[in-house]
This record gives sequence, structure tokens and C-alpha cells, in this order.
Amino acid sequence: REVCGLEDTPQAVARFLRETDGLDKRAVGDYLGEGEDFCKQVLYAYVDSIDFANLTFDQALRRFLTHFWLPGEAQKIDRMMEKFAERYCSQNEGVFANADTAYVLAYSLIMLNTDA
Repeated sequence: REVCGLEDTPQAVARFLRETDGLDKRAVGDYLGEGEDFCKQVLYAYVDSIDFANLTFDQALRRFLTHFWLPGEAQKIDRMMEKFAERYCSQNEGVFANADTAYVLAYSLIMLNTDA
């Protein structure tokens, strides 16, 4: 099924969000952080389309955050950092003991740089 010429799949929506110039980065971040199943699948496809191989953790996190603005809700940030950590660890084996460790570091770094 297509909507406005866009295939109705998580991969197609993720590709649209990554490759379309002029989209509001704040709106992209809010959408990717949504908790609905389809939005989560789009988030996973979106993150899986970013190459973090052979980058340091901070370089990868910076690359990740250049594509959108993080939403303001901690729960949305949590979902995004969890998927980022999983992807980073899958492409950089041995940097962290497991993805949970990378997740805690990523989430902590974001929270430390967030205005209260």
C-alpha cells in the first residue's frame, strides 16, 4: 500500500525521513521517539540505516544526533538511545561488554547535556 507515493513500510518511511531535505528535525525526532509499533519499526529501520562502524562512541553519537533533534520526553529519548546502543555495539564488537553498557553511557551523556 502507498500513501502519497510513499510505500507504507517502516523502511520506506525511514528512508524518506533520512533522505528528504527540508524536513523539520524536531518533528522527525518526535516521530521517531513515538511508542506506537509502526513508529518503533521506523526508528529501528532509521537507526539501522546509519553506519557507525569504526567510529568512537562519541563520534557515533554525534553522527546519530545530526539527523534529528532529540524529543523532550525522557521515554522517547530512552527508546532512541537503546536502539542507538544496540546498533553501535553490533557494528563495533568488543568496545563495550554489551549493548546495555553502551545504552547507559549514551543515555547518561544526553541527560547530562539536557537543561533541567
